[in-house]
Amino acid sequence: MSSWQVCLPWMAIVGLVFFQAGAASGAEIRKSSKETCVLSLEGEIVPGDFSRLVEIAAKEFLGVDGESSARDTICLNSPGGNVTEGVKLAEFFYKNGVGTVIDEGAECYSMCAIMFMMGIAQGPEVTFVNRKLHITGKLGFHRPYLALKEESLVSTKVLAVAHDVALEDMSKIMLLANNLVPWSNSTMMRPDLIQEMLRHIGNDFFYIDTVEKAGRFEIELIGLPEQSTPPEERAYYACENSFHWQVGLMKDPVDARKFTKSVTQDESVVKLLKTSDGTGYYSVTSSDAGYSEAGCVIAVNGNSLQGCGYNGMYNVLLGQGQCTVDNFADRSWGINQLASYRPGLTLKELGGAAASEDAASPRPIIGAKASATCAVFSTNGEREIEPCEATLNINVIVDSRRSDRYEFVWPTGNKTILARDGDFFTINGKPSIPYADDGYTLCALNSETRNRFCFKL
Repeated sequence: MSSWQVCLPWMAIVGLVFFQAGAASGAEIRKSSKETCVLSLEGEIVPGDFSRLVEIAAKEFLGVDGESSARDTICLNSPGGNVTEGVKLAEFFYKNGVGTVIDEGAECYSMCAIMFMMGIAQGPEVTFVNRKLHITGKLGFHRPYLALKEESLVSTKVLAVAHDVALEDMSKIMLLANNLVPWSNSTMMRPDLIQEMLRHIGNDFFYIDTVEKAGRFEIELIGLPEQSTPPEERAYYACENSFHWQVGLMKDPVDARKFTKSVTQDESVVKLLKTSDGTGYYSVTSSDAGYSEAGCVIAVNGNSLQGCGYNGMYNVLLGQGQCTVDNFADRSWGINQLASYRPGLTLKELGGAAASEDAASPRPIIGAKASATCAVFSTNGEREIEPCEATLNINVIVDSRRSDRYEFVWPTGNKTILARDGDFFTINGKPSIPYADDGYTLCALNSETRNRFCFKL
């Protein structure tokens, strides 16, 4: 028996030497009714759960189907629990090629989170990480700790035993974490995830709540909405994320909206090199470029992404390193679609539940009139700046998506209409890319004319 628990602060711990959750009857492990997984595990993890899982898995899991064990999956919905038992379960997942899933609305904390990270598929020729987090699920890490009742009296001998057990269990967790990702020099839990786990205690969790965290720690997000951002922007993020997710979390995640000039202008960081059979090939200069070379060539075809490049600041490669359009096919490799999203996007913004569900939506503004200044900057350097009248419809929710519409009337009577539907922006019905510019409320690039429109209220 072990006294050490990765537990939530409200879990009752009784006894002095071996602090077991005495009232718990164990997690409910059964065949799942969902298509996403074969088995499900729900509830607190206690001694005996491992034996029951092995018994059920022997009946329900099929093993390698000729290629891999990817179909053998388990849905997790647990607050955590006994470390020793959780380690046994996590080892079983890793050694037997069991994929892990945190499904829609499920929660996985503490020891459950470590078990989740051991999700993998194995086969004679194909082996890969197999762990999926639904954007409405919650995944949180914190360090193991002893949860004692207030004013409990513990002898120094008992405390010494508990300390030794704690170190032994922590050693087991580190051994799990350092298991290698197949066909990679990466580990199942990256060192910076371990660091974050050890920095958080009790009800203070390190949540996987952004695109960047999921990408950095190799967690597949499911339930993602259809990607609607322009291909130039997807290429930009695909390059930056592909580099940084090999290195660590960014202190200030890259954001195309922070550029004072759009990422798709000739002098900017993204340039269209050519199009062929529906595929656009883009040259991307990384924000790390300067004293060292850093950039990519990214191919975008719908949701399909490929790329190659080199970042000298961190000495990391995408694909086979530096490349051109001419040798792209030989030097590039496929890029996960998740990399095409803005890294700072929260699961809440994607339609998930990473943020407080009680947070109030911004108040809608419908039909408001305001005086404004409108400006158009053309590609040949000409500019037109005039006073204009604005009609605003902002923060309107349509089909669960935020919709904004700015209608501007120029002194000539001509109109410019800037609209947003979810993450998709248009100017006068043409696709556009919004960005910030000093002195203006908002600017947007017309992806067809390449003219820039800005306004300030």
